[in-house]
Amino acid sequence: MDTGPHNGSPRRDGDETYSPVEAGRVLGVSDERVRQLIEAGEIEGEKRAGRWHVLKVSVHDALKERGSPRRRRSPESVEEAAREAAELRARVEDLAYRLGRSEARTELTQQAESTVRESLERERERADRLERELSEARERERENSRGFWRRLFG
Repeated sequence: MDTGPHNGSPRRDGDETYSPVEAGRVLGVSDERVRQLIEAGEIEGEKRAGRWHVLKVSVHDALKERGSPRRRRSPESVEEAAREAAELRARVEDLAYRLGRSEARTELTQQAESTVRESLERERERADRLERELSEARERERENSRGFWRRLFG
């Protein structure tokens, strides 16, 4: 025996049903939203053989209460929505532009830091080499500053 509608109302035999997708098209919502409406008890539906069946009467009653999705917006609100969409599109484009600039700055900064690190390493190596040369020159100078006989006999 089939269970009654999900919202607890007695089952009405002979009522035609919609699938959740069809009910969603009529109501102007997704099939997932239709299932949520059934669970919330806002429209009547039942699950038979693993599939949802939404009572047409319930869908049309809900449509009367909610109003047609096409009739809900006045021409003014459509124009306002279009204006808001254009503003949002412009904002997204501006943010994308700023993000691109930020990414470019980051890349340039990384390259500059890399170049500075490489230059610093080369200068450290040069300083180390010059220090060694200076030590060797001082050692030679010390050797040369000793007297001839001292150098010869230690």
